Amino acid sequence: MRVSEGSNRDRRNKPPVPLGETLNKRMIAYATAAGAAGVSVLALAQAATAKVVYTKTNQIITWTGEKIDLNHDGTPDFGFGGYGIGNYFAGDVAPLRFNKMMSYTGPLPAGVSVGPGGKFIGERLLMVGDIANSVSTVFLGPWIGAQNKYMGLEFNIKGTAHFGWARFSVSPTLGVTLTGYAYETVSLKPIVTGDIGGDDDSTSNAHPAVRLPEMQPATLGWLAQGAAGLSAWRREEEAVA
Repeated sequence: MRVSEGSNRDRRNKPPVPLGETLNKRMIAYATAAGAAGVSVLALAQAATAKVVYTKTNQIITWTGEKIDLNHDGTPDFGFGGYGIGNYFAGDVAPLRFNKMMSYTGPLPAGVSVGPGGKFIGERLLMVGDIANSVSTVFLGPWIGAQNKYMGLEFNIKGTAHFGWARFSVSPTLGVTLTGYAYETVSLKPIVTGDIGGDDDSTSNAHPAVRLPEMQPATLGWLAQGAAGLSAWRREEEAVA
């Protein structure tokens, strides 16, 4: 059917007809529901991007420059070093670039939240050490004897802070093994020590959140003081306990 040019012109010139009140309310309700659904879908999409990336390893720390690259981008995030001071030896972990570690320097249990609410420090922290003489060797340090315990970490990805953990087992005689590490892909999102995402690892078990006591950083100063430093470190450990 052919429509004349005059008919089209008449339609364009006609004023809009207002919707009835009932229909208008229905359209508004529909638009609101559709908008809410869109927001929900967006939220689900964003939540789906959150992921814990876990790396299982069995790396022996020999204090000769081993490093951890949490997100495998080719840039190490934390390093290990050993230092001798006379008859004393200290093995410590150090943040690289602007990264940090939780200021609670002892080994953490599973279930500790590592995130924006935690206290972090951007300097070297003592893990293990010894004081040797011609008669005997005394092994010391907050990590001596720890088995599958955790260290909370904060590191930088493209200018934003991310959180992770590293897990260690330490023999009574300075043998330190890195047994795994993980990080949260979403910036500023906390991670719980022991959380390995959807992977299966029999050595990791997440537990309810654990509240940590305050603890002074263990540093090379204890070792530099020799036997007196060892006694002071032990007294502080007992006071915390």
